[in-house]
Amino acid sequence: MFQYFPDNYPWSSAFNLALMAGATLGDLHRSLAQLRDTDPDPDAWAKAWEHAAEQQEQLAEQDVAAGNRRSAGARLLRACVYHQSGERQIPPGDQKTASYVKSLDAFVKAIDYAQLPLERIDVDSPDGVLPVYLIAAHGDNPKPPVAIFYGGFDVTKELLYCFIKDTFATRGIACVVADTPGIGEPLRLRNVASRPDYEVPTGAIIDALEKRNDVDASSIGIFGISLGGYYAPRAAAFEPRIKAVAAWGAIWDWGATWEKRWATRSPNVSVPWFQLPWVMGTDTMEEGLERVKQWTLVDVLPQLKQPFLIVHGEGDRQIPVSDAYKAFEAAGSVDKTLRVFTEAEGGDQHCQTDEPDPARQLLADWFASKLLPAP
Repeated sequence: MFQYFPDNYPWSSAFNLALMAGATLGDLHRSLAQLRDTDPDPDAWAKAWEHAAEQQEQLAEQDVAAGNRRSAGARLLRACVYHQSGERQIPPGDQKTASYVKSLDAFVKAIDYAQLPLERIDVDSPDGVLPVYLIAAHGDNPKPPVAIFYGGFDVTKELLYCFIKDTFATRGIACVVADTPGIGEPLRLRNVASRPDYEVPTGAIIDALEKRNDVDASSIGIFGISLGGYYAPRAAAFEPRIKAVAAWGAIWDWGATWEKRWATRSPNVSVPWFQLPWVMGTDTMEEGLERVKQWTLVDVLPQLKQPFLIVHGEGDRQIPVSDAYKAFEAAGSVDKTLRVFTEAEGGDQHCQTDEPDPARQLLADWFASKLLPAP
């Protein structure tokens, strides 16, 4: 894995995630180089990313004044990524909320200036409104199939869009990127914790899609990245309206994973320890570790019937590749595929953040083969 911060896996992981979402190395190096030879300081981290974001926002203003709105939109999309990359590493509070709100503002402006084919939909659910964006499919199919894309432990709908952009759309598949319980707006602005039964928010999103006349709600796929590798298969196992499912990073028994992480104080985590109780909706780490035991697919995957794809990295430091093999063997799907990326070919790290495009293209091709009519 490319480690911009050689002795700091969480910061290097965040750096690579930003690159995966469209950051440029020059932007990041200008603002973050000063942190490479100092002791880790969350405040310095947040300020550095804010600097990167604000620089792009200021340059976007100049683009707008010159009449170059699409250029401004591209800069604001990066500004959104930089705001969110900074706030991911700092605990809940006013500073985190302010950075997050700035990221939402930058994203909305980017949609306008760059004329991105995105429509925001506020989905009613038992957990309150779930904000999602529908990425329109390319082509002349009036009712294309649609894939629902879930984030994981800390990946928002804005980052999800930046990960895939038009990869599915160019294949004639609409895509929904979603903030669901424990993620994005529900967590940050309304304190809605995650839940193990992700078929509930998924059912609400599908209900909303069924009311539309611009997608084919009888041809819905679902996939998730990182912890989304739990959310998507869990939802599919109990939601028969889903026709195909993929895990961009396998999850087997996330509670056992966290028990081991905490016992060893593993350095190979993507965000600080505060994230678990925050996402779980508990007051203490101990309560979070108890609640997270419900996030297991051990008894769920045998109930899965839909075509199932698992994409994993051979050298994944967060979730061992052995968990991917366990999940694959346990899955009840007759049509199932496990694709493990190796160090030699690239993409062997967590969710291929070190080299994401082959995995991104693979996922889109696989869903096209499952959701689109045979040629």
